[in-house]
Amino acid sequence: MSRARVLVVGVGGTIASIATSRGVAPGLSAEEVLRRALGGRFPVGAEVKFLDLMRVDSSLMRPEDWVRIARAIYENYRSYDSFLVLHGTDTMAYTAAALAFSLRGLGKPVVLTGSMRTLEDEGSDVPRNLWDSLVFSREAPELGLSGVYVVFYGKVILGVRASKVSSVDLDAFTSVNYPYVAYVKGDEVSIQHLPKRLVEGALRLEAGFETSIAVVKAFPGVRAGLVDSLLSAGVRGLVIESYGLGGLPEELIAKLSEVSSRLPVLITSQPTYGGVDLRV
Repeated sequence: MSRARVLVVGVGGTIASIATSRGVAPGLSAEEVLRRALGGRFPVGAEVKFLDLMRVDSSLMRPEDWVRIARAIYENYRSYDSFLVLHGTDTMAYTAAALAFSLRGLGKPVVLTGSMRTLEDEGSDVPRNLWDSLVFSREAPELGLSGVYVVFYGKVILGVRASKVSSVDLDAFTSVNYPYVAYVKGDEVSIQHLPKRLVEGALRLEAGFETSIAVVKAFPGVRAGLVDSLLSAGVRGLVIESYGLGGLPEELIAKLSEVSSRLPVLITSQPTYGGVDLRV
């Protein structure tokens, strides 16, 4: 049986929410969430400590909050074997990707989990997701797994490949264009695919984010003038959601070619799977 020191970091979300006079809102500490959900029974070998950073609905999460989470992991890095972040589901995939790019040289596992239902809801998924996340956090160091992961509904997803695909189902996340890393069942972790280790040197915190970014979704009738309006508003980077493998109206292609010498222009695809191939 593996043993690991796990720091559980609370940032809010449905997993920490309770009913209040103003509706459901994050109101529980990380320790309260775990003790209520698991009755104080943690996986054998998981030595758990707690750190509360914030209690926010994840729809209110901002890049500054990503920096706070990354810095907390950085400052506690030597004292723990794994890190578990309790987070809301709406922006969990964004935070997972942000942490993956912020924590350079990450040689330990950072796990994010949350829930679709609160602890007070019938059929709550809080206990399962917490247990699975703790089991994976305990086993990952022994398995040589480092990096950022989302653990949800028994699935372990590489953080930069996680995507929320349902607003209601308990099985709310999938892995985009990448295999599931593992499945968790009970007290066991079943590895499906080992990611390549990309650890280079000591851990470095590079937590700077550009927020003047616009995401433009292609649609029939989209005009190139939209790009000019965004540039006038001070946008410093464009993410273009193209059709299929990268198809866009000729007018928009011409405008993007014109502005690409002045700012980054990234082309992605509206379909979830497959990706972009601009040679087609």
